[in-house]
Amino acid sequence: MGNLTSQPIWEAADWDKPGYNPKNGKVMSLFRWQGNHFGEIFHRETKQICPVLGFSRPHARAFQFAWFNFFICFIMWFAIAPLMPTLKKPKCVAADSDVCKACLVKFPNECMKFPGETAAAMKIDGKECKAPKGALDKVCKVCYPYEGRAKGRAGCGGLGLTDYQVQVSTLVGISGTIVLRILIGPIADAVGVRVCYALLLCLTAIPGFLLAASTNFATIVVFRFGVSLAGASFVITQLWTTAMFDLSVVGIANATSAGWGNLGGGVSQLTNSAVFKGLKDAGMTNDQAWRRTLCWSPAVMFALGVLTYLFADDCPFGNFAELKKKQDKKDAEASDLEALKTGGEPGSVAWKSLYEAAVSWQTWIMHLSYCFSFGVELVVNGNITSYFQETYGMTQSEAGMIGSIFGFLNIFARSFGGWMSDLFSVRWGLRGRLWALFIQDFFMAICLVTFSSISRDTAGVGGMIVNLVFWSILTNMTEGGTFGVVPYVIPTAIGGVAGITGAGGNVGAMLGNGMMVVLNSRSKAARTLAFCAMGWAGIGSAFLIPCLWIKGTGSMFRGCTQAAPADLAPVAEEKEKQAQVAPSSMPGPQPTFVPAPMTFQPTMGQA
Repeated sequence: MGNLTSQPIWEAADWDKPGYNPKNGKVMSLFRWQGNHFGEIFHRETKQICPVLGFSRPHARAFQFAWFNFFICFIMWFAIAPLMPTLKKPKCVAADSDVCKACLVKFPNECMKFPGETAAAMKIDGKECKAPKGALDKVCKVCYPYEGRAKGRAGCGGLGLTDYQVQVSTLVGISGTIVLRILIGPIADAVGVRVCYALLLCLTAIPGFLLAASTNFATIVVFRFGVSLAGASFVITQLWTTAMFDLSVVGIANATSAGWGNLGGGVSQLTNSAVFKGLKDAGMTNDQAWRRTLCWSPAVMFALGVLTYLFADDCPFGNFAELKKKQDKKDAEASDLEALKTGGEPGSVAWKSLYEAAVSWQTWIMHLSYCFSFGVELVVNGNITSYFQETYGMTQSEAGMIGSIFGFLNIFARSFGGWMSDLFSVRWGLRGRLWALFIQDFFMAICLVTFSSISRDTAGVGGMIVNLVFWSILTNMTEGGTFGVVPYVIPTAIGGVAGITGAGGNVGAMLGNGMMVVLNSRSKAARTLAFCAMGWAGIGSAFLIPCLWIKGTGSMFRGCTQAAPADLAPVAEEKEKQAQVAPSSMPGPQPTFVPAPMTFQPTMGQA
């Protein structure tokens, strides 16, 4: 199996066994082996555990690294969001400073170590400690480093960020990944998925550590831009699972790795709020607690980068870079030609794929669909904690916990959107997928408009949570439904379409956060208006879907009377017929710049 300095190499004969495709070396199962009943996790002949629960090289290990790497990247990407209320507090001054000495006279006998998030009295060192009034004083608040109340920016220990500066930093914290998501495919093709992922993890961990050492607004902006590059891990995750899983399961493998990875958005809200509170309960000041809270995720990321490089593999036959060296030029050209014929995209024509997708208006409709679904999710991850505190009067811990609901629903909602898309395709073919996407997109936007219109007085916290759950489910379903259509838009440029569509999510996030920055009003009003505007924009994007015309298929309301040209007609049409017989397997998304045939098997979700 090789050692730490050399990667193992497998031959085609090694995969000539049950559960694998000997032609490409890919595994043909994820949750259960073919022929097994539900609940059977071991192969009946080989006794090998199913890949989703395994860690054997190369397939199962690549899957585990792929989704968990993406998961940690997502956590670090939005680690600072639930801590923003603390960073808005002013910097502290020394306890023996003239300011603090004067404040001790103005507010005598106050509990300087009060860490509570509310004004309720609490016991500290066995003594009852009441919320100090000096922590709310404009001058004296800089002398209370333990104060936990966010309302009124009580106490100190932050960087004194204004609402406007927070929104600018959030906007910058999304921008870096837009271009890199498009470029990372060719980079991975050049150096191999394993090396590319290892480099991304290790390099982006550096600004993650530096973010914890920030001293002012300028450093926050610079380091958040560096951290945002970790968002490109989504593309590499999809490339990796596509390289390891056979056509019959690549859809559900892509959907599962993407869905589990995106859970990091919700986990970041919940976990970092809990870590911060735990550190405060342990006796740390606000400044110490928020800095240490930001440090754990980049540390895990860096370790994962090293482990990925040492113990994972590029493809079923080993190290992609080494294998590529053995392939002579003639074979490479023949491979590229074959990939094009089957709808795939070899690295040598990846840039052509990107150009072909960019000049197609159909691609940009998909871009808008993802812009106002995944883009909204990114806006939520960066703003929901502050929004709940300002609109519903929650504490930082409460806001983080409830805000995490949006991200946690990724565990099934994306798959549900893909299932709905495939269910409609069984009955109405590709036109059914368009109808499914329209329904998902429209009702998602309605829920967003409703969410922006309610408050504690009109719906209460309970009503808000119900709306949040439906909004989150429909948002994730729309993301899944979008990538259920993407592979059929331009069959010979799947990667280009997927890359531009995926980048739409970050564009949408920039639009949402950009509105909050440009409005430059009180943050509560700015966030409410931004959510409402994106909701109406989502309704507009939904009504563009009926205009989407797919060659060889038609649109939602009108079928195509002429067959698609031979060089463009996807083999997916045949798979759609097969889906009539096997509705439980469903087509999934194809990642950016990956040699992937246009024949699809059903999937339970999309990336």
